[in-house]
Amino acid sequence: MKSVVRAAVILTFLGGGNCLPSYGLLSNIKPSRIEVQSIALDNHQQLMARVGTTLDTPFYLKYGKTAYLPTENIEIKFSKVIQDSRCPTKVTCIWQGQVIIGLDIIKNGKPLSTLMLTLIPGGDALPIQFLDKYTVKLTEVSPYPQSEQTIALKDYIAKIVVSKP
Repeated sequence: MKSVVRAAVILTFLGGGNCLPSYGLLSNIKPSRIEVQSIALDNHQQLMARVGTTLDTPFYLKYGKTAYLPTENIEIKFSKVIQDSRCPTKVTCIWQGQVIIGLDIIKNGKPLSTLMLTLIPGGDALPIQFLDKYTVKLTEVSPYPQSEQTIALKDYIAKIVVSKP
């Protein structure tokens, strides 16, 4: 545990979040210097639990992980895969299917709601509005189903964009 916290402090000293690997998000989004410092002072669990992002920036979020928008004090956790009926590769289907996921929204540390987002392959992503000021758009869910393979929950990754219209 000591080495993880020490590494976070060193990375902060060397130039902020630019060196910090992204835990939970698979993109080039880095936490702010202030967030890195506060995480290092708290405990190493938070370092691996959430990563900062910004409005209008697409990001990838693994199942069970949390994205944090520090300027808005909002956390978004990928908490559920409600349905994945997408037509697997190498299979002929009557309908292309869809995937529905649940995102828990937390504002100022308090659970606010769970958004259910649906993605239909080949269709336009429809944004969902919350708090009357933000929209969340699900643009991609991977991996794509393969015939004769089951996707483990831990392997799901959603590409999301949070905006303020």
